[in-house]
Amino acid sequence: MSTSTASPPFDSTVRDSSGAPLTATDATSQASAWANQLQSSTIMAAQLNNNLKSIYLTAFNNWCISVNAGRVSNANPPAPPVRYVVSSPDAHGYQWPIIDPAGTPVCDIPPIPADHSLSQAQIAAQIGPNVADVGHNISGNWYACGAKNTFNASSTPDSKTPPIVLTSGSGGPADNGLPHIFQFYAAPVGPGWYLLIS
Repeated sequence: MSTSTASPPFDSTVRDSSGAPLTATDATSQASAWANQLQSSTIMAAQLNNNLKSIYLTAFNNWCISVNAGRVSNANPPAPPVRYVVSSPDAHGYQWPIIDPAGTPVCDIPPIPADHSLSQAQIAAQIGPNVADVGHNISGNWYACGAKNTFNASSTPDSKTPPIVLTSGSGGPADNGLPHIFQFYAAPVGPGWYLLIS
């Protein structure tokens, strides 16, 4: 005749990290401690991320200033740091701010400015000669040359461009989405200017 061994009864006792039984009051206090500590860690992670983002955006803005001044190229923008997240519960049930194991950046890279570190000769070699790039409005009908301008006074017999539609946001009377003709004027120093003709 076969005999079977009875399984020990299920122990539903709530115990602390050392295995000692917790009273109802203790268990409630432990759950409250976990919840409070999780809330604290969530707030701390958000504060750390805000601080990281602020430091990064300041560094990115400083880099943009150097790019726009032509001191460095735009080839290597600063990468955003990895964000903080709240960890999974540890052996004692607590959760902490940690660097994201997945490596997720704290924010996206902002728009990268145009490269001004190239000389006009290098730009011409990349995009070709006689390319008119009319930039932002200076005053009235006068416009600056864009970063990729290779147009000059001898590009056409009268120094006038073919009809050009300016990039939205260039400002001035030609910033209306319609084609316009400009006349190039050379400058003693610098790339020159464009005058809106029609």
